[in-house]
Amino acid sequence: MHNPLNKNAVKIVWLMAFVAFALASCGKKQKFDRKLWDDGDGITFPERDGMLEDLIKNRKLKGKNFKYVVNLLRYPQRTGFPDSMTMDYEIIRKMDRLDTVYAKTLVIYLNKDSVVTDMKVFEKNNKEKLLKKYKEQNKDKKK
Repeated sequence: MHNPLNKNAVKIVWLMAFVAFALASCGKKQKFDRKLWDDGDGITFPERDGMLEDLIKNRKLKGKNFKYVVNLLRYPQRTGFPDSMTMDYEIIRKMDRLDTVYAKTLVIYLNKDSVVTDMKVFEKNNKEKLLKKYKEQNKDKKK
C-alpha cells in the first residue's frame, strides 16, 4: 500500500522546485541580442524585458535614424505616424480575456528628419481597475 504522505511530499517538492525556477527566471537581466529580441509568437516577446536595460544603456539610439532602429529592432508593433513620430515596441503585455491587465512598452520618439530624439518606457497596470470593473459586473448580475 502506498503512503499518501509520501505522494504529498513529492508534490510539495516539485511545487517548490517549480516556484524557485519561475522566480529565478523572472527579471533575468541579459545583454541585448538581436535574434532574441524577436523571439516570441508575435504577441508576446519573453526575452525583451531582460534585455531592455542593456538596450537603453548601451545601444545609444538617440541620434540614430529610423533605418538604423528598424535594422536593430525590426518594425515596431505600433507607430504614431503620421500624427506623432513614435515607434512602440511591446516589452510585456498580460491579458485577461480582452482586457490588458499590465503593459510595458518602449516608445522611441523621432524628429521630422526621422532621427531618434528620445526613448521612454511606459508601464500601465490596470489590475485594480479591472477588479473593480468585474466586481461591478458581478454585482449587477446578482440583482
